[in-house]
Amino acid sequence: MSKKTRDSMREYWDERARLNAVWYVDTSLDYETPDLDRFFETGRRIVTEALDGVEVDLPGRGVAVEIGSGLGRVCLALAERVDRVVGVDISSEMVDRARTLVQNDRVTFELGDGTSLRNLPDSFADVVLSFTVFQHIPDVAVIEGYIAEAGRVLRPGGLLVFQWNNTPGRVRWVVRRSLLAFAERIGVNTERHGRNAPEFLGSRVPLRTIRDALARSGFTLRTTKGTGTLFAWAWAVKSDSGVSTTSSD
Repeated sequence: MSKKTRDSMREYWDERARLNAVWYVDTSLDYETPDLDRFFETGRRIVTEALDGVEVDLPGRGVAVEIGSGLGRVCLALAERVDRVVGVDISSEMVDRARTLVQNDRVTFELGDGTSLRNLPDSFADVVLSFTVFQHIPDVAVIEGYIAEAGRVLRPGGLLVFQWNNTPGRVRWVVRRSLLAFAERIGVNTERHGRNAPEFLGSRVPLRTIRDALARSGFTLRTTKGTGTLFAWAWAVKSDSGVSTTSSD
């Protein structure tokens, strides 16, 4: 990803955080008066779906990492299950707000570079989780890079679980995204909350692309859920050898 694209992603999410951080993390809430109690309760529901929804063992009460931690609702819920949680986000505005909102000794937040987990050492974590983050990334190579980084920071046997946009029509979506963004820039057919930007519209990624990225990064894909939809999930385990073996739905 180019520096220009990375900078535009950071600028977009910094600005959204300044405007209405809670709502842009969870647009199902009311824009004018987002309910913080409901917001943090959804973090528990997300973690329940991620860690209890399928027959994949959580590898002990160790360290969890969240890619795209936003305001820390998922990190706080993860802290009820593991000993330490590190949230990584591209937006300094989100990180600053998360540090204020989440007062828990088990949770820390790091400013990321938007493409990697470079602040975290190899074989550091037992779980890496990401929710409503990959769906907003406009460059599929960045999603593949995050999968590779998860493979680096996870210990053998560690669990990677993430949600992504698996809606059909990858190429059509790229064209539509470009048209919507252009219309937004010239003031035609604007979306009042700025959600027609590429940094919000993100990418649709085929399951085959996800499979290939996981295999290259030493994962065995254990299962998926919700394929063909915006809220597709994947569960993958870091192979002991660092080389993927078999994968299945």
